[in-house]
Amino acid sequence: MGTDKTMKRTDSLEKELIHALRFSGLDKENLNELVRIVVGLNDEGLEQMRVFPKGQPPIVDGLQVQAMVDTEQLSTILNQILTNTPRLRGVSVFPYGIPNPEIFQVNVDLGETVQTTAAIAAGIAA
Repeated sequence: MGTDKTMKRTDSLEKELIHALRFSGLDKENLNELVRIVVGLNDEGLEQMRVFPKGQPPIVDGLQVQAMVDTEQLSTILNQILTNTPRLRGVSVFPYGIPNPEIFQVNVDLGETVQTTAAIAAGIAA
C-alpha cells in the first residue's frame, strides 16, 4: 500500500514540474526527460527542491535543482547523485552554519553534457 502512495506522489510531482516549466523554453521531449531525472533525485532523498530552467532564453537547455540537505544525509545523497544521475552537468555544495555547517545547499545542474573539442572530433561523449 505504501508503494501506491509513493507512485501517486511521484506522478503528482512530475505533473507539477511539467506544468510549472512548460513555458521555460525547453522542447517537450527534453523537458519530459529532465523532469523524470528530477523526480528520480527526489526519490533518492532530495526534498524541498526548487527547480529552475538553465540557460539564456531563447536557448534554455537544462535545469538546475536546488535542495537543502542536512549533514547526516549529505554523503549518501552526493554518492547517489554522482553515480546514478544521467545528463549530469555539475554539482555544487554550499555549507550553512557557523562555525560548523549544520545544513548544506546542493545545486545539481542537468542537461546536455559538455563535450571537449577533441571528443566532438572523435565522435565520443566526454
